Amino acid sequence: METASTRGARPKLRATLDTLKPGDTLVIYKPDRIARSMKELLVLLEDELHASEVNLEILTGTCAGLHKPNGQTIADKMLFMVAAMAAEMERELIHERTMDGLAAANAQGRYGGRPPPSTTTPSPSLATAAHAANRSPRSPGT
Repeated sequence: METASTRGARPKLRATLDTLKPGDTLVIYKPDRIARSMKELLVLLEDELHASEVNLEILTGTCAGLHKPNGQTIADKMLFMVAAMAAEMERELIHERTMDGLAAANAQGRYGGRPPPSTTTPSPSLATAAHAANRSPRSPGT
C-alpha cells in the first residue's frame, strides 16, 4: 500500500519548506515527522534548511534542540548524526516488533483490524421492526 509518507513526493512538506524565509525556524515534534531515514534528514537539514538559512527546532527525542545553520561545530554535527542514527534505528526496531507481533497473532488465528462484514442476512433495524408492527419507532410500545 502506498501512502504519502512512502512516496518521494510530499506536497505538504514541500509547501511548508517553500514558505520559509532566511531566519525562520521550522519547529517539528520529532525528526521522523519530516524524514524517514538519517540520510533524508541530513540532506533536508543541509541542502534545504541550512542552505536557506532556516533554523530547525526539534521538540522531542534524541535530536531535540535548536539546530542553526551557522552555529554548529564539528562535534555538534557528529552528535546530531549519532542521535539521528539512533532515531532511525528505533523506528526500524518498532517496525520489526510490530511485524513480529502481527505474525505471532496471525499464527494463533487472530487478525487485527475491522471484522469482515457478516455474510448472513442483517437483522431488521428498529425502524423496520416498528414499521412492521405499524407504529413509530419513537412512540412507546402499545
